Amino acid sequence: MFCAFLYVSCACLCTRSSYTKAKKNIGGLNTIKEWGIPTTLKFVRDAICLSGSAGSKLKCDVLGQYYPFWWRITSGGEKSGHRNPTAIIELNAATGEVYIEDTKETTLGSAGHALELKVTTPGTRFLKIVLVERNTECYSHLKNVIKRRWSSIPIDETEGAYSSNSTNIYLLSMSLDDALDAIENLYLGNSIYFFDPLRNVEYEAIEKVAHKRIRDFFKTGTEFIIFLFTSDWFLGRKDFAPLPCSLEEETWTQQERESVLDADSLFGNKEWRSHILNRKSIENKQQILVELYKNRLHRWFRYVLPLPFNPKEKQIFHLILCSNFEVGIRMTKDAYSKMTGNPKYAPSNKRALERFKELHPKTFRRLEKRRRVPLQWRVLWSILKQHEGGICDCMCKDLLKIDKNFPKIDDALAWLSEKGYLEKVDTENAWDTSVNQYRLCWKTVREKLKVDPPPPLKPISPEQLSKLEDMQD
Repeated sequence: MFCAFLYVSCACLCTRSSYTKAKKNIGGLNTIKEWGIPTTLKFVRDAICLSGSAGSKLKCDVLGQYYPFWWRITSGGEKSGHRNPTAIIELNAATGEVYIEDTKETTLGSAGHALELKVTTPGTRFLKIVLVERNTECYSHLKNVIKRRWSSIPIDETEGAYSSNSTNIYLLSMSLDDALDAIENLYLGNSIYFFDPLRNVEYEAIEKVAHKRIRDFFKTGTEFIIFLFTSDWFLGRKDFAPLPCSLEEETWTQQERESVLDADSLFGNKEWRSHILNRKSIENKQQILVELYKNRLHRWFRYVLPLPFNPKEKQIFHLILCSNFEVGIRMTKDAYSKMTGNPKYAPSNKRALERFKELHPKTFRRLEKRRRVPLQWRVLWSILKQHEGGICDCMCKDLLKIDKNFPKIDDALAWLSEKGYLEKVDTENAWDTSVNQYRLCWKTVREKLKVDPPPPLKPISPEQLSKLEDMQD
């Protein structure tokens, strides 16, 4: 029902069993060769080591706030006894703890926040936590963290047969493919699927989960989260070459060729190449990469919101929220904005309504009983305020709360399109349905109503985060 995150980071492992070619242990380091790329995992006690208070820690804080918010709504709330089945599925759970090298502090990772919600919050009986971790060392550390922090959880039971598991906590040490098949035997209800591989999740994996879960036109109840290391594709990092700046394959090095193949896997096609393999600025190509990836995800999700992070100088990554329900996206965006100092979007309804009335006086005649403004305005303002990217159709939950009559909502959308406030979307969706989809035309909205679009979200640097925390204290 609400938004979720598909998370791609360097913290853990690849999603596909075929990617892991070799593994060796060196003291406290775990070196795994995936895609032919050696990757070193480092631990402090049981916590996996990451850097950046404005990166990993801030990301964990965002998730730590989101999980309880999402569960309280999708479970049906306190009045219903939170009886709606819900599930948080972490497909690369890591150890449950993160050690932030910059500040030398240990904090809960995303899996740790999920367990904390389950164990310490009243009413979570019908919440399932599924933690998948293929790497044996990470998995061992994860069990240590559970024993130390949540000793009431019986580890043996969580690893055992589903039929004898009374905890609704499931620990799985297996590949992504095997885990997805195993999870099919659980009744999950409203679910967050959280992918957290080394660098990128294969688009094939997204299709596999989405095809099984989202069977009807932008059906709510399934959310993904994607964490994308955006700048690494263009700056590279240790043992990972940046993408080449040319489409000419004969000019690529072997390392660049491997990076291109990884990007093919990310997008699920090669169409991205002509847009990105060029000599444009890195900033420009980063924006294009994110937009192209958003368009791929729109095949399954109405709303795709990339939240930017700036853990180090010149390093940018995005936490990408994917949802078919507008409220979750909006609430998460507001929470992120508050944490990072981005302004909350608050256009003036009064002034915009006055201009709308001057331009379209006929819509205010013969209003429905007890209505002061026409349906067209109510629909337009809800899209403008609630819908990430201005995406809308007659089946959106918030629009049907305005009026439960599908044809009336569809007529209002068609009228707004005729007046230039909306434009039809030609992005392919997974169902090939005849339902018209639209996107807000900000050029018209700005010209006619004098309302500007929301400003782009800006990532917060470690220095800015420190100042913001000082101000909030």
